[in-house]
Amino acid sequence: MLLAFDLDRTLLTEDYEMPPRIHEAIMAAADRGHLVTVLTGRQFGSAKPYIDQLEVKLPHSTNHGARVRDAEGQVLRRVLMPGTDADRLLAEYLDDHDIEFSCVIDDALYVRDPSHERWNWVHARSRSVAHYRAGVGLEYDKVVFHAQRSRELDQLIAEAHPGFLRYLWGDGYLEVVPTGADKGSALAYIADLLGVPRSEVVAFGDGTNDVTMIEWAGTGVAVGENAHPDVLRHADVHVAAPEDGGVADWIERNLL
Repeated sequence: MLLAFDLDRTLLTEDYEMPPRIHEAIMAAADRGHLVTVLTGRQFGSAKPYIDQLEVKLPHSTNHGARVRDAEGQVLRRVLMPGTDADRLLAEYLDDHDIEFSCVIDDALYVRDPSHERWNWVHARSRSVAHYRAGVGLEYDKVVFHAQRSRELDQLIAEAHPGFLRYLWGDGYLEVVPTGADKGSALAYIADLLGVPRSEVVAFGDGTNDVTMIEWAGTGVAVGENAHPDVLRHADVHVAAPEDGGVADWIERNLL
């Protein structure tokens, strides 16, 4: 089996910790010959500690499926947003200071004002944050908006830019990615690289960005009582949240 895991609220608790029982179950499955990979909406830098913790030696995906890397960190697949598309998306919001944004290229951010205190956390992690400029020809993994009216913004972008994929999460965040930058496409690519048939793939997730991989996998496992309704609709199985060992329950029942 190829086991494909989302991170946040699937393997990780609200405190961003992986419960020991879940970690031990995944390691035991790997010891029995099952393949383990991760597909996350996170950027590579914030995902890598968990990828390392799980000792993932296979291709894995970050930025909602926009990038697939091999075990050495080399990029195998990229689905990027052309700079002209990002410029068009951002044009009407550049002067709206109630809406913050960042254009993401791997772990680098391009923002309205890099010196603003809201980006101190980026500087503290020695990540690159630079001034966004239209018309410079860069290609982006995603554009992240932060606004109190994120749901309204989601609808506006859906109507004005129907070609983009959109993911709402957390407290007012909206992430916009190009078509094809989804976990289902990334998982299909990884499975093909490994020669694993779709029927032998199990995907675990909880959020809107997990829907495509839950739907694509031979077995889809929805995680947690707050799993998105679309995840629940496409999943074959529903297990408990990370705090209650849901992923470990499934692995212990089915693979160990």
